[in-house]
Amino acid sequence: MKFSDYHEKIRDIGREVNPDTLAATRALISPMYAAEDGAGVHVERDVAYGPDARHRLDVFTPAGSFDPARPLLVFVHGGGFVAGDKHTEGSPFYSNTGYWAVRNGFNGIAMTYRLAPACQWPSGIEDIHKAVSYLQENGASHGISTQRLFLMGQSAGAAHAAHYVSHAEIYKPHPHGLRGLICLSGLYNFVGYKPGPLEKAYLGEDSSVYESRSSLHGLVASGIPLMITLAEFDPPFFQQQGLELLGAWHAKHGQLPRFVYAIGQNHLSVALYFGMAGDLVAPQVKAFIEANS
Repeated sequence: MKFSDYHEKIRDIGREVNPDTLAATRALISPMYAAEDGAGVHVERDVAYGPDARHRLDVFTPAGSFDPARPLLVFVHGGGFVAGDKHTEGSPFYSNTGYWAVRNGFNGIAMTYRLAPACQWPSGIEDIHKAVSYLQENGASHGISTQRLFLMGQSAGAAHAAHYVSHAEIYKPHPHGLRGLICLSGLYNFVGYKPGPLEKAYLGEDSSVYESRSSLHGLVASGIPLMITLAEFDPPFFQQQGLELLGAWHAKHGQLPRFVYAIGQNHLSVALYFGMAGDLVAPQVKAFIEANS
C-alpha cells in the first residue's frame, strides 16, 4: 500500500480514540507485517521484573550473539491507564518496537505495568522504576546493558514515562538512569481541563492533587534530552497537551526539544506503524538515540 493510500485510510478512521477506531487501526496495519519481520531477533518473553502478574517485560536482542554495547530502548504501551499489554499472541504489536530496535542497532524492551483503577498514581512510576532497576541489576544475564538507556512511551505510556522523570522523589535516592525520553502523544498537565473517567481511574477523584500529579513542570525542569511527537489525527486535546509542553520547554530552555509532527498517523497508529515505509517518527527516534548515546 502506498503511503498516500494509507494516509487516506487513517484519515477516514477519524480522530476519536475508542474501541472502534482502535480495532480499525489495528485491522489496517496488522496485515502490513510479514511473518518473518522478527527474523534475526531473539525474543525472551515474560521476564518478571517484580512480584505482580503484570510486572513482565520482553527482551529483544540480535539472534545468535548478544551485544550489550548497544543502546537499550524500553517501550511503555498505552491503553488509557486501564488497559493494554506489551504483546498479544498472534498480533505484531508491540513487539514491532522491539524488532525495530534490534534491526536499527539497539536492544529493545517492551514492558507492561499494573492498571487502574486497582492501581493508581504513582503505580506507573513505581513500575517503571522496578523495571529499570531490574534491568540495571540483571541486564547482563539477558545480553543487554543500561549504560545507554532510553525510555519511550505512547499515550498513557508516555504519561507514565514523563511521570517517571518528573517525579524522581518517588524512588529517591536512585537516579532515573536515562539518556533520553521519547513521548508519543502523551498527557503532561492535568490542571486546566476536566479529566475524563480514564484519567480519574488513575489519578483519583480529588482534583486538588492533579497539579502535583502532573509531569509538565518537573519534566521541563529536568532538562533531560527529550523527543515529543504529535499525530496529524490526534484528538485536539492531545495536540494541546503536546504544544503546552513544547511551549513550556522553549520558555525554560530557549529552544525546542526534538519534535515530530507525524503526518498520516492517528493517536494509535504512531506506535502501531512504527518503522514502516513512510513513517516519520522512527527515523527521528533513531537519530535521537544516536545523538544522545
